[in-house]
Amino acid sequence: MSNLIFDSVTKIFGEGGSKYVALENINFEAESGQLILVVGPSGSGKTTFLTIAGGLQTPTNGDVKINDSTINSLSKKQQTKLRLEKIGFVLQSYNLVPFLTVEEQFKFVDKLKK
Repeated sequence: MSNLIFDSVTKIFGEGGSKYVALENINFEAESGQLILVVGPSGSGKTTFLTIAGGLQTPTNGDVKINDSTINSLSKKQQTKLRLEKIGFVLQSYNLVPFLTVEEQFKFVDKLKK
């Protein structure tokens, strides 16, 4: 059973003459324990793919499921809870507390969880 599913996911930024299709009709499945690398040239949609998978952005079309929950239909509060409890990733533009060590960052997140 797949833990992450992209079902016909498309992400479009802008409109008209400034329309940019970052992802188009992406179908993808990942199971727990798999190691998956997302590679490609600059502008190919890697970060868009990851931020949609993490519930930070919503697709223009299609569905994203994590553990059978369609995350793009969850409320913002539910998406935040899902990220806190089920998803872990660090993007290029990370938002860490600058004065904490890596170990302290993880302990801080653990304190946020109930």
